Amino acid sequence: MVKNMLLLGAVLAVGLGVLEFAVRLLVPVRNVGPSFTIYDAEYGKRLKRSFTATRYSPEFTMSFSTNSLGFRGPETPNTPNGAILFLGDSFTEGYGVSDGAEFPAIIRETLRERGVAMSVVNAGIGDNGNGRWVKFLRDEAATHDPRLVVFQVHSNDFDDNLKENLFRLSESGELLELPVQPPGPARRVQTIIEAWPSLSYLHLVGLLRELPAAMAGGFSEPEQNRSANGANATQTSYRDRLALSLIEESLSICAHNRWPALGLLVGLEPTYNDLLKKLFVGFGFDVVVFPTRDEMPQLYYTVDGHWRPQGHELAAQMLLTKIGPYLEGGS
Repeated sequence: MVKNMLLLGAVLAVGLGVLEFAVRLLVPVRNVGPSFTIYDAEYGKRLKRSFTATRYSPEFTMSFSTNSLGFRGPETPNTPNGAILFLGDSFTEGYGVSDGAEFPAIIRETLRERGVAMSVVNAGIGDNGNGRWVKFLRDEAATHDPRLVVFQVHSNDFDDNLKENLFRLSESGELLELPVQPPGPARRVQTIIEAWPSLSYLHLVGLLRELPAAMAGGFSEPEQNRSANGANATQTSYRDRLALSLIEESLSICAHNRWPALGLLVGLEPTYNDLLKKLFVGFGFDVVVFPTRDEMPQLYYTVDGHWRPQGHELAAQMLLTKIGPYLEGGS
């Protein structure tokens, strides 16, 4: 009996090795490495706390770490001058670049060099929509005493709001918060894989992680360069109304708390840029529109679709030209 079990284990190990070799030889896997997130009963997911990992991709290798609060970057000091709070998706999180090269980190370092004593909180997380903004601003933001809130909006937020299902619109257009669903099969599989950390770095595991998104017709990250107004979308579609309502509610929370806000618009069609500009300006907030992939392809990875380090450098420069007035008295 023991001999048979050992034989079966050896056969499975050899088979796994053959499959892993075949995947590495024949299939370009988009990302290899452990998951950055865990299940969260309030948000659905959040970044792991005090976490360090490396992700491998055909286009880049990324060192990634979080602090004890589950934000990318070093521990966030409390300063009498408050914080610049960044909310957004994988572009704000800095997917595709190593620690220190994401635009919030570049802004943090630039402020330090200028002698500005202000903390920078990167609360960005990949593959999420705008409902998380509302919850975070309502429940956590005040603990960071925001001097400025920077909202990064990407075209795929519009679809991610539907997928996350944190809020819905009533027939009268009112935002209704929904209960967070319990962990699904993917989270249970993640738990099993992470019981043996080396499994996370198998290309075969990375490929399996991509299959659900590929079978659904695209990836959750923006390498497909999804547009906020696809072929069948209209300005008044439910998806669009939900996204705009969530963004408006986020801006309303900032206005109520007297937290200035700034928008960073990424990968949106002109119609949506105009809508969001109008929305931000209506609250007295400014907007920065980042060059699209068509306008400046050198800033984006060819296949993955995220920014190269040069994209983060440009985003930091564009934002720094706008945030000066909010730093008065912060040095």
